[in-house]
Amino acid sequence: MSFGGRPDGARRRVHRPDAPSASAGFLRDGYVVLEHFLAVDETSATRRDIERLLVSPQAPSCERPHNTLVALRWNDVVVDRVLASETRRDRLCEVLGAEDMRWISGYVSIKAPRSPALWWHQDWWCWDHPVSYRRGAAQVALLCYCTRTDARNAALRVLPGSHHRSIALHAVLPEAHARASGGLAASHPAMRDHPAQVTLPLEAGDAVVLDYRLLHGTHPNVSDVRRDCVLLSLTPSWHALPADIRGHLIRHPALPAVGEDALAAVTSGLLPRYDGPRRDLPLNRVAPQRFVCC
Repeated sequence: MSFGGRPDGARRRVHRPDAPSASAGFLRDGYVVLEHFLAVDETSATRRDIERLLVSPQAPSCERPHNTLVALRWNDVVVDRVLASETRRDRLCEVLGAEDMRWISGYVSIKAPRSPALWWHQDWWCWDHPVSYRRGAAQVALLCYCTRTDARNAALRVLPGSHHRSIALHAVLPEAHARASGGLAASHPAMRDHPAQVTLPLEAGDAVVLDYRLLHGTHPNVSDVRRDCVLLSLTPSWHALPADIRGHLIRHPALPAVGEDALAAVTSGLLPRYDGPRRDLPLNRVAPQRFVCC
């Protein structure tokens, strides 16, 4: 197991998949670092694919303050490259304790040069639903980094355990994707370093997997270089999710539409299937000020 944790001064555990307790660490802390997740040639090819994607006419799907998310679909080459390896899929399943892992969506996450920090937030979207308070993650984010990151160029920072229990910070955070967060002062608690945070300096090709409920953000990108990573959303245990959650997720536009033949796709074995009624659940991205998952 490796250690890290800047800029707080204290050395904190950063969970690695080669540790026997990796899946227990993920359940407890809400994140795990996956070193060397992509090979050097795969990382270089992914960077080239992203450059081609960014000059194409496809518009970004989500422009939030200090971060752009460019949508990927099930048949994008970037998604194929990350998920094609059976070894990588097995590694993810082991770390997550996944029984029925399925892919839901994907993005290229861009942090522009000379851009402020990304505020503390969590990505879970259905806090009104009882599934939010299970110990196991309903949905996770896999972030594959295309360049080396540290506290100078938008390294990820996380608050371990904040997926299972509220902390004081929850009470003062804006909604995860709210435009109002773009006007937050650098002194606002949502933007500042937190004494319990862990900063994750990573090499190109490393990845992190996060519980969707975990509070996370980034350091500012004070460099002159854009920071890119591939963000894939997965469910560790698709068939264990409540029917209404599956009925909502199956409608995601990143998944094959009616008439699209996905049988030959690399991702076909990871695409979710659901024969029940499609649902449009109300979105609530604001975690309760007080909660405990059990």
